[in-house]
Amino acid sequence: MQVLHGEMKLRDETREMEGIRPALQPDEYEDKVAPLELTQSDLREKTDEIISDILELPEGGEKFGKEIQLLSAVSDVMRAARGILSRPDTGPEAIGAETEAIELLLQAKRQNPNGGGGGGSSPGGGGQGSTSAAALADIGSGAAEEVQPSQRDIGQSTGRAGRDFPEEFRMGLDKYFNKLEGGSK
Repeated sequence: MQVLHGEMKLRDETREMEGIRPALQPDEYEDKVAPLELTQSDLREKTDEIISDILELPEGGEKFGKEIQLLSAVSDVMRAARGILSRPDTGPEAIGAETEAIELLLQAKRQNPNGGGGGGSSPGGGGQGSTSAAALADIGSGAAEEVQPSQRDIGQSTGRAGRDFPEEFRMGLDKYFNKLEGGSK
């Protein structure tokens, strides 16, 4: 998910900015925080676009209600984080808001449309979704989609050393172990 990755990167940049804050003049600090505020605003707009895209799907509001609810919460938290960054402030409050947005995005990403939880006569028999993946799974993970894992041959690394020792080492090891065991060979 591009928004999730962007929010994680923004949180890292916010932490870095907070770390160098004491070394900066107030106006210099404000100038360096402004791009973080814009990034947070862009990420919120993308989140709102995702909500709109889901709602445009046939029965999107009914099938993906939980995801929409979580993404709406993400948008609200991102709006609050943008407000904190606009002060400017990169302290614990901003980092906490960004972390909350990340956690909500992770929850939205992990939603199981086939239900789950619940007790009664059919435990785990929650929702009756007709899809096999969460709505956010269709959005993709960005550039990582094009990456193909490479196949490589990995040989066994255990149990081979004894056979590959040179003869003089094997003879020396045999003598050593025989003396340890009290043998006469």
